[in-house]
Amino acid sequence: MTPSSSLVHKLEDYKPSPWLTPKLELRFDLDLHMTVVRADYDVVLSSETIQPLFLNGESLEFLSLRIDGAIVEPSEYQISPTGILILHPPKPNFRLTIENRISPAGNTSLEGLYKSGSMLCTQNEPEGFRKIVYSIDRPDNMMRFRVTIAGDLTLFPVMLSNGNLLEERVDAGKKEVIWEDPFPKPSYLFALVAGELVETKDTFITQSGRDITLKIYVEKGNEEKVSFAFESLKKAMRWDEDTFGLEYDLDLFMIVAVEDFNMGAMENKGLNLFNAKLVLADKKSATDESFEAILAVIAHEYFHNWTGNRVTLRNWFNLTLKEGLTVFRDQWFTEDMTDPAVKRIKDVLFLKEFQFPEDQGPMSHPILPKSYKEMNNFYTVTVYEKGAEVIRLVSELIGREKFKRGLKHYLSKYDGQGVTFEEFVSSMEEAAGNQIPYLRNWYHRSGTPLLSVKEHYAKDSNEWILDITDTGGNEYPLVFSNSLAVFDKEGQILKEEKRLMSGVRDQIRISALDTNGTKPIVSLFRSLSSPIRLDYNQSEEEKQILAKVETDGVSRFFAFQNLIFDWFQKSIVSGQEEYFSIILETIADSFGRNWDKTYHSFYLSFPGLTQISENIGCYEFQKIQKLRVWAVQTISTTFTNQFQVLFEENRKTIPIQTKEEIGKRRLKNISLYYLLYDATRKFERLAVAEQREAKHMSEEVSALKFLIEVDSKEKEKSVNLFFDKWKQDSLVLDIWFAAQVGTGENRLEITEQLENHPQFNVRNPNKVRSLYFSLARNPLTFHKEDGSGYSFLAKRIKILNEINPQMAAALTKLYSPVSKQKGELPQIAKRELETLASLPNLSKELGEIVGTILSSL
Repeated sequence: MTPSSSLVHKLEDYKPSPWLTPKLELRFDLDLHMTVVRADYDVVLSSETIQPLFLNGESLEFLSLRIDGAIVEPSEYQISPTGILILHPPKPNFRLTIENRISPAGNTSLEGLYKSGSMLCTQNEPEGFRKIVYSIDRPDNMMRFRVTIAGDLTLFPVMLSNGNLLEERVDAGKKEVIWEDPFPKPSYLFALVAGELVETKDTFITQSGRDITLKIYVEKGNEEKVSFAFESLKKAMRWDEDTFGLEYDLDLFMIVAVEDFNMGAMENKGLNLFNAKLVLADKKSATDESFEAILAVIAHEYFHNWTGNRVTLRNWFNLTLKEGLTVFRDQWFTEDMTDPAVKRIKDVLFLKEFQFPEDQGPMSHPILPKSYKEMNNFYTVTVYEKGAEVIRLVSELIGREKFKRGLKHYLSKYDGQGVTFEEFVSSMEEAAGNQIPYLRNWYHRSGTPLLSVKEHYAKDSNEWILDITDTGGNEYPLVFSNSLAVFDKEGQILKEEKRLMSGVRDQIRISALDTNGTKPIVSLFRSLSSPIRLDYNQSEEEKQILAKVETDGVSRFFAFQNLIFDWFQKSIVSGQEEYFSIILETIADSFGRNWDKTYHSFYLSFPGLTQISENIGCYEFQKIQKLRVWAVQTISTTFTNQFQVLFEENRKTIPIQTKEEIGKRRLKNISLYYLLYDATRKFERLAVAEQREAKHMSEEVSALKFLIEVDSKEKEKSVNLFFDKWKQDSLVLDIWFAAQVGTGENRLEITEQLENHPQFNVRNPNKVRSLYFSLARNPLTFHKEDGSGYSFLAKRIKILNEINPQMAAALTKLYSPVSKQKGELPQIAKRELETLASLPNLSKELGEIVGTILSSL
């Protein structure tokens, strides 16, 4: 029997591979349409008895099969759409040679070996290697690779693979190179790049004195945009040495910038492939957010060299082991390189806007999934961001120093192996010197824990008692770190502590402020010390005090956000704009605080429509939008003078990436945002002037987005100005596409115009994300009451199903909130999804997502 493409993979069914291929020699004879791949495997029996050997293979043209040099008779193997089954392997150890042909130029899925611009490149995680060559394509099959690449010198002057370059020769216009990686790795970490690329170069000296060559390869014309990437890489290498004692283990580290890439980046051993938008940057073409994303993602992929490559996964169910852990490491690094409070605010905002809704919708799953049909669908914010929060929780529970020791112990003990989360948790417990109760349940429980807080006054002891209950913790009780602080009415901090909450309940006893039982103000789970939702009915007065004086900047920020959400909750019910004075008072107080500029800009940022909707549990977007516009206009009118002063104070910025200049740009931009909501519209020309005179992309983009959001009479001028300036830069135009459809009502017509624009390419994932994903995240258009948004997107998903199933499936996930919508919308969505489900050529990626969402409707 051969495995079926519709097979459901279950965690409980996992078994080690009965055969392994510890050594592999690969040869590629490159051609855009007819690349021949030859694989020579050392095959080793890893089970007790000889059994049939199955090699994964998809979309391959089979050419030949040999065992120990002898041709295998066709009756001895079976070829299917999912691979080859060798029926009677001759002995426990043998040499297997297999050849096949592939067409990189015809591969639009962007998995396996495919064409992007002037290059051929690979993407093999999770299961792309089987689209290159027949193989035991699973993470617990560790191989040492020796790779020969041959091809036309004019087409492929640069030829790269993992590890070290052993040999290079050119003969009669044909080039051939040999690469060897000394470290065993699973097939998903294999990489190959070949094409017309420009090499840029730098060096790094390790703490032990080794000289590491760093290279970034780009397409011609982009070589001036790599200096920040080099700087970020060297910072990450030094940080990993200083923090964990982890030194890079090869003499060469390479990055390639790829225009067509489904993911953000890929950590292939020694040869990282990156989406070009996460490598290329300069002050003219990249925003501050882009620079920080490059810093974080380059660090993330570099950190994978140890947490993912040297110690890898036993199976794909444990994806969070490498991704959650490495996200946490890149978050820690970025906190150290920037501002810890601001970075944490960004991470928690992302968690609340994207992961919490996933946890509460049809796509909810544990960070260790129990089953999957298509592994690509489990590269989710739950696996990554919630997984990172659980790792952060471990660091909270045992402390950062013990965490460092635990990680070094884990990497040392399991070097060169494929493991599970259990090995990681055990290593941390060994470093801590004790068991961590209920920690493992975080890997098996889906949904965001909701902790309910009930408080009462105990007169006999003059104490306020807080009873905390995990409302869904009976099946999988958890462990929590509760970082808390107690304040008096004047905002003076009285007490700070970290509590371990183990199990379903905890009780906190706090002395009253005086003999009359005056209640103290308690801030719980500061900086979101555990990834939870909190049901704590504090008064407006208490929240306002915390929003002004909480010494933890992250909790202070979210206290103010909660005040805003409370106002929306009341106003939606009452239909009146009452109680807004408390918001205005809190903003007024912030102007008198000597806060960091970047932090202050975040504090002043008004939450968006989706944030508000999710936090108050209301999906009447038109009503929320009307209230939001009124609120922003009221803030604008009340503080016009203050925003003008802030704008002018920070207007003259220097286009460099320092904390001071980033803060000035952000504070200036948020001031301009509020000024544009002024009823007189007198500041709109100021925004156009700001766009024209901008010295940094953050200033230019902000003016464009703000003018579109307020539907300014100057917006067409702004849109045309931006395009005329940046029409030659594909990555910058992604911003231009997204800005025009990401906010406001009735954006379907402009989307239709833009998808017919000569600069739009439905085969390019960045363009698809910039246009269709931005539209789907615009609730006023996507969730329009007549269902036109749902119908529009479904037609595009149908097209993408043929071109790039991964993009089709990812876009379909944005239908997840439809069950929460009002009126006929859920039924309209159901009809559209059923149409997709009935496609005759439905991909397994799209089929799984459509089926999951339909089951919730």
